[in-house]
Amino acid sequence: MESVNLKAEPREVTGKQVSQLRRQGLTPGVLYGKGIEPQSLQFEAKQLTKVLKEAGGHKLIALQIGNQKPVVTLAREIQRNFIKHVYTHVDLQLVQMDVKIKATVPFVYEGASNAIKTLSCILTHGLDEIEIECLPGDLPDAIVIDLSRLENINDTLHVSDLVLPNGVTALSDADSVVAKVELPRASAGDEAMMAAAVAEPEVLTKAKPKAEK
Repeated sequence: MESVNLKAEPREVTGKQVSQLRRQGLTPGVLYGKGIEPQSLQFEAKQLTKVLKEAGGHKLIALQIGNQKPVVTLAREIQRNFIKHVYTHVDLQLVQMDVKIKATVPFVYEGASNAIKTLSCILTHGLDEIEIECLPGDLPDAIVIDLSRLENINDTLHVSDLVLPNGVTALSDADSVVAKVELPRASAGDEAMMAAAVAEPEVLTKAKPKAEK
């Protein structure tokens, strides 16, 4: 699979002082992996944001530190300030191309469901992504879900039903639901009417009042 390019520089600032880096438009991070000592890095924030939006944690990143030869990595722990919409820290794992890795990959949906087109069903989702294991070179950008396999009401696709690329093994629970087609649920108004009918059954006959003595 293709990788995205990311540049970094060695980082000397650590601890609470990293806030100074962020004010300068830099983001701190760490490179770690088998056979190397963890290395503190700093990234140009705008480039890092662009790369992480594309790569997430499921696409290989070609990391170049200074003038060194690029190495293959995978983003692992990504910290983000959701109020300011900026990344605050990232851990990158060094990848060996002959050693299997674990990654979480999103789903993409293709095809059309007969149950949705002709039976007025709706599509409900279970998982949005799946954990897999494979060699780095076999890491897919996404797992394709073929909706045409959902032909009838209540047809369901589980993790065990997925067709995975060669060399890719699913680690998520095989019984987990990925997608299902089912009839729409009753509206809130209909549910309220049904609840009222159960709580206060309609009286079809009434007892006659006793005659006064």
